[in-house]
Amino acid sequence: MSSIYIKNAYIVTANGKGEIIKDGSIFIEDGEIKEVGKSDSMKAYRPEYLIDAAHKVVMPGLINTHVHLAQALMRGLVPDNVNLIEWLRDWVWPLQGNMTEDEAAVSTELTLLEMINSGTTTFLATSVNGRYGVNRTIDAVYKSGIRGAIGRQIMDIPGYADQPQMLHSGLIEDADKSLKEFEYVYGRWNNKDGRIWIWLSPRTPGAVSDDLFRRISLVVSEHNSGVTMHLAEVRDDIRYFGSRNTSPARFLKDLGMVGPKHVYVHGVWLTEEDMGIFAGTGTSVSHNPSSNSKLGSGIAKVVSMLRNGVNVTLGTDGGPSNDTYDLLRELRLALLLQKVDNLDPQAFNLMEAIKLATINGARGLGIETMVGSIEVGKRADLAIFDVRKPYTSPSVIAPISNLVYAGTGSDATDVIVDGKFLKKNGKVLVLDESLVIEKAERASAELLARAGKKDWTGPDPL
Repeated sequence: MSSIYIKNAYIVTANGKGEIIKDGSIFIEDGEIKEVGKSDSMKAYRPEYLIDAAHKVVMPGLINTHVHLAQALMRGLVPDNVNLIEWLRDWVWPLQGNMTEDEAAVSTELTLLEMINSGTTTFLATSVNGRYGVNRTIDAVYKSGIRGAIGRQIMDIPGYADQPQMLHSGLIEDADKSLKEFEYVYGRWNNKDGRIWIWLSPRTPGAVSDDLFRRISLVVSEHNSGVTMHLAEVRDDIRYFGSRNTSPARFLKDLGMVGPKHVYVHGVWLTEEDMGIFAGTGTSVSHNPSSNSKLGSGIAKVVSMLRNGVNVTLGTDGGPSNDTYDLLRELRLALLLQKVDNLDPQAFNLMEAIKLATINGARGLGIETMVGSIEVGKRADLAIFDVRKPYTSPSVIAPISNLVYAGTGSDATDVIVDGKFLKKNGKVLVLDESLVIEKAERASAELLARAGKKDWTGPDPL
């Protein structure tokens, strides 16, 4: 039986009581958390592997609820100072519309490498287009050892909001074909080893007809699957709902597109009415503060959502809009922006933010009984962070605060999923870091050339 014993740790349980255990220990056996408590009160275990976590913070593995796997390759290839419509139409979509399966595979590996390296153990991927090789993408995720819900993209209108012909031709797909592929990959992969789930990812409300939304709702219900989609990201999105005399949440509720395992992304422009609908139906919102900030979309009303009972989770978005997949960095910005937006330093606190990235994320994915907190009986998904660094010291009094406000995901020394090390003693074990980076550098140049942007010198000022 494989076993791990972690001792002398500062443990953030993220359980229902929000317990913090100083000088705590965790015993793991066969991938399950068997005991959690103070080190001096734990049994005398003889584990296969012992971790002395003095000066370290142990958290539940972080859960990233909005990831674009195909976009890591595009980091730095897109201008920094354009609005969302231009950013998509002139840059992101032409790059994605020219991407090959091989390039998508490299991008997926790069995303996985960064997430594992920074403490993420579960993620939700959106907009996985058929041109990327859906089955190949899922296979890469599975082999990495991480947990992932993969949203197979679906659409039947090649546009965005009220601009019906905006999408790059290389990304246009047939709805029937997409649904057929969903059925195939669902049958092959869903719930494999309790680590892979297959979801549907409608492009945006303006890119999916009402009839297709109703079909999606039926398929999701039949398979007990999930849905993720961008929603109310920028103010212009609200024009679409206004033209139909509705609001984002009312629109979705009327089409049967609300409920548990429905995670809508951004939600910057949701109203109190929308929040009430989402709260009443168990629908989640994925908050992506870095992307919202970089693209000037606005500050999502996270405090209001939480007060209205909405399950709010945390996501990083993609390479061109964040530009990292480091969820610990995202925690810091989420905290700061809510304090600014509410003009109140007490409006949003550290433990509320950590819940967004842990147990709330698990709840959004419908796996809160499995992961998301450090509790006996749950699967052993953990991230261990070293806080004895110049920028996180002194850490004697407030190591968690120092980690979130001053640390980065790269401070993770060990990352464990199902009791297996994905990162150990500071080294990612499941991917060859040097090889992935080398392939990414080469592939990004080839993609730029194919997209007709080989003369683009990047957003850096010359």
